[in-house]
Amino acid sequence: MQIRQLKTEDTEQFCSLIVDMYSHLQNLEWFTPMPYDFESVKKMIENERFYIVGLFMEDKLMAISSLDYKCGKLKDKIDFSSVFDVDNMVEISFSIVHSSFQGKKAMQLLIDVLQIKIKIDSIKHVFGKVHKDNIASKKSFLNKNFIHFCDYTKGVNKKDFEELSNAPFFSPVAKPRAEESLLKNKDNDEIMVD
Repeated sequence: MQIRQLKTEDTEQFCSLIVDMYSHLQNLEWFTPMPYDFESVKKMIENERFYIVGLFMEDKLMAISSLDYKCGKLKDKIDFSSVFDVDNMVEISFSIVHSSFQGKKAMQLLIDVLQIKIKIDSIKHVFGKVHKDNIASKKSFLNKNFIHFCDYTKGVNKKDFEELSNAPFFSPVAKPRAEESLLKNKDNDEIMVD
């Protein structure tokens, strides 16, 4: 096993990991739609906004997690300033574990590595956002002594949500839930996610 920062040459495997996630997803609302095409994923890896680490088993990418130094624009939507120094804050952002590797505590290992990077960067505050039904992710954060700060509802672009839910690899289990969300939000431009 090796954990290291992703490089441009890992782009194809990262694309495959994203498609695997969407193929096995129970509920699309857990995730803001992520691009899975080569050029977009390559740009994410090369973007200084993100620090992305991957867990590799025999050179196969099995899991990723990342830091988002811009905090996904949440600093503008949630009032952290009453408690935290928002200028010295980072988000543990998108995290994915390959379907064949789930339940092996990969996220906890990756969070450990990210916490080392956070200390090196002298970041005072770190947060992550987790859908209320995503028990595995909540458990990973709670096991690392994160605390629940607030509940948050976000809007996901309806067109992107619909396009992804119609992709040929999209999970048949999540399909009815996606259709229900689209129906519930038929008059809105966004899908509202708790």
